Amino acid sequence: KKIKTDTIKSVIINPVKYFIKKYHSKNLLPNELKFMLNCWFPFIANRIRVKSISENFHRINVELIYSFWNRNPDKTIWGGCLSSALDPFYQIMLKQIMLNRGIVTDFYSKSIHVNFIKKVQSNLTLKFRVSEEDADLVQIELQQNNKYSGWFHIKGLDSNNNICIEGKVEV
Repeated sequence: KKIKTDTIKSVIINPVKYFIKKYHSKNLLPNELKFMLNCWFPFIANRIRVKSISENFHRINVELIYSFWNRNPDKTIWGGCLSSALDPFYQIMLKQIMLNRGIVTDFYSKSIHVNFIKKVQSNLTLKFRVSEEDADLVQIELQQNNKYSGWFHIKGLDSNNNICIEGKVEV
């Protein structure tokens, strides 16, 4: 009971400090991460919504909501919003996966490449995945070289399940 009270007090007194501390902890729960990301102002402004996060952080489903605030004069979603929706998720997933394996490190995106296949004129669904094999490869490279660099691929589907974008993120 005391732990819950202390946690609630720290969230109320300084929520940013609490969330940053929690983010760097292996005790972070998927629902806490989802809440933190959905409250992050750049996601709110770009209409990026985290729909679900798997218990082991290997899967994150994201929706980029088509709205007045993120569409351009051609009535398609701005490319910058699309890039913002691709940018942080693989780093976040890898960080949490490695923390759960006992490895403390940070990941950053080095580059993002977006191939525009079709105009995005509806909500866009992005399903980020890190396989066990990919996680094992990251862990081995971190243990051997103390750093990791690699590409992850993602497809963005519109509301009719048409592929609108193909992206790749270098971590």
